[in-house]
Amino acid sequence: MGVPPRKGVQEKGKGQLWFYWIVGAGLWIWTGGALLSGTTGVLPLGSYVFKEREAGQALARIQGRVRVLEARVHSLRSDPFALERQAREREHRLRPGEILVLPRDRDRE
Repeated sequence: MGVPPRKGVQEKGKGQLWFYWIVGAGLWIWTGGALLSGTTGVLPLGSYVFKEREAGQALARIQGRVRVLEARVHSLRSDPFALERQAREREHRLRPGEILVLPRDRDRE
């Protein structure tokens, strides 16, 4: 049979054990608080990831729209009559000496 440990040594070991448990629990609580924090936690990180994904999708849509508009600008610059056609259709522009004739409104008759 072994020699039982002295009483003073056994109590000293229990004190150290309690200290380690308290420090460990404190670290776990601090880590949990940091993870659930509003500024450095998991939720803001997820929010940032979601916003980054949305921004990437918006950038892709904008780049697609830019490509479409660049193609339209190229087609307008390459066709000499396209600019005149656009001015006549959208802005109702006339050449010097032309007269604009609008159809009658049937409600006014």
